[in-house]
Amino acid sequence: MHLITKVKKNIQSAEFFGYRGTVIVGVSGGSDSMALTHLLHALQYELGFHLHIAHFNHNLRRSAKADQKFVEEVAEELNVPCSVGYWKNAKALKKGSLEEAARTERFKFFRRLAKKINSKVVVLAHTEDDLAETVLMRILRGTGLQGLRGILPRRELEDIWVIRPLLNIKKSAILTYLKKKKIPFRADPTNRQKKFFRNKVRLELLPLLARRYNHNIKEILINLAKNAGTDYDYLENQAQKIFKKHAQCPSNRKTVSIDLNVFSAQHSAIKNMIVRLSIQWMKGDTNRLTSAHFREIESLLNDRPKGAIVHLPQGICLKKNIQYLVLFRTQPFIRDSSKIFV
Repeated sequence: MHLITKVKKNIQSAEFFGYRGTVIVGVSGGSDSMALTHLLHALQYELGFHLHIAHFNHNLRRSAKADQKFVEEVAEELNVPCSVGYWKNAKALKKGSLEEAARTERFKFFRRLAKKINSKVVVLAHTEDDLAETVLMRILRGTGLQGLRGILPRRELEDIWVIRPLLNIKKSAILTYLKKKKIPFRADPTNRQKKFFRNKVRLELLPLLARRYNHNIKEILINLAKNAGTDYDYLENQAQKIFKKHAQCPSNRKTVSIDLNVFSAQHSAIKNMIVRLSIQWMKGDTNRLTSAHFREIESLLNDRPKGAIVHLPQGICLKKNIQYLVLFRTQPFIRDSSKIFV
């Protein structure tokens, strides 16, 4: 199957390109995003959407301005509108992962732009290789079923959708397409720097596993993500039915109360999912929630008296009353949905 046919099929299966609105494509200038941009440009009129290029300048390397200029020139050549965002205080980051912070800032920009131009879709250029790397990274860091899904082909984020139509396409196919079409792209020198965790996995660990253990390691990781995604979707669907029927959710999003008898009767996997749904409903994500927190919740249900409390990340607490399991906030927080992207 030709690449453009495969991408067209992926776009149509996403079911969000037929509304004849504006679609934002994130473009760094690298090989993947340049291929995606040209593919979307070729398909936009046939599939009924208008393209808008978005470039985020992280200001982290010397070539940042040149990368921005390159993307702006590509947009002009394709006659596609282009918006640029800037990370003004990138070098002021004192703690935490630079990769994570950069991703968060980039998604904040995408959301601001989507609101500004009234777009409902952001399209990103993650490939099958990115999916395999992400799954392996999460295994090494320790993850559950949710994390094993890796990168999702589509994800709803409040009022917008994030779509990844290259997620079942290999990097090698992208490079072949670019060469055949003579499409230029920018090479990111930081992709060779092994101080970044993803680069170490890509450049060292995956080649080692392929060479010494299983040459199909990428396919195995991708299949693991697909299987985990199928199982997770089923559990989430079952938990949502219980959540909608038995959870009391005030519109101020400050508390969630769940019938304790109903909750206690569920399998542990469903209990954990209901807690995730509750926290996500309250603050937009389940960041920093670990297996240790779920063990504490299990202990609360089985061993602790009524009125006992478990403290969860970012000021959320869970309390066991006589009739309800209550989640509530002990401190205000800003719902930053950019952090739930994967």
